[in-house]
Amino acid sequence: MRSTNSSALLTTAAAALLGAFCLVGCDKGEEELELKGEAKEEEAGPPVQVSLPPPPNFDEGKAPEQWEDGAWSIWGLRRDVDKQVAEGDAGTEITLKGWVQEIYVPPECPEGGCPPPKQPHVWITDQEGVEGKKRAMMVVNYRFTIPEWQAKDWKDQPDVILEKGKRYTFKGVFKQFSDTGFASDHGLLEFKAYKPLDPETGAELPEWVYPPGASWHPLTIQQQEEQNAKLAEAAAKAAKK
Repeated sequence: MRSTNSSALLTTAAAALLGAFCLVGCDKGEEELELKGEAKEEEAGPPVQVSLPPPPNFDEGKAPEQWEDGAWSIWGLRRDVDKQVAEGDAGTEITLKGWVQEIYVPPECPEGGCPPPKQPHVWITDQEGVEGKKRAMMVVNYRFTIPEWQAKDWKDQPDVILEKGKRYTFKGVFKQFSDTGFASDHGLLEFKAYKPLDPETGAELPEWVYPPGASWHPLTIQQQEEQNAKLAEAAAKAAKK
């Protein structure tokens, strides 16, 4: 009996000792894992804060295809630029509204001469205060030089006067290549006429004003028709003789 009890005591002591070693080893292992985890966090450093730009606003710069009075917007014309240009090349006239963004001013000519300046043209936009040329459109050939010997014929005709920052209604032909050498893949307007603004109220006046000296000006057409009529009359008289 004494031998059996001694064996049981030895077995119990051994189990207790093994359990103690296990606890010490487990605690040590957990500490090592914690230390390794902290070391990795220190190596990785703080989390990186990513700052992304705001998503693009695809509606920015858009306008109605046509305004309330039926005049086109720049955005509307460019939605189907090929179709609109084809109609312009066929001679179709349109009306277009826009804010004058910039007016071309010929550069100063230094002594010794310089190349001739470009034909008068302006840049217009759908919205007021827009900067840059990405959404702007050229309106070309709105003014012509009148020779002195013709000045008398045009003295009573209103001139085309455009001001920066003002909005106008234009009549013209939408093209990519103008007859005077201007070009734009996104289209430009060859000027025919515009509606001026009342100098006192700033309201748009109803009548169309054409550039003096232009071949399409009503006065030019009238003079040409009168000349043709005289030639026809002279030819008819000559035929009767």
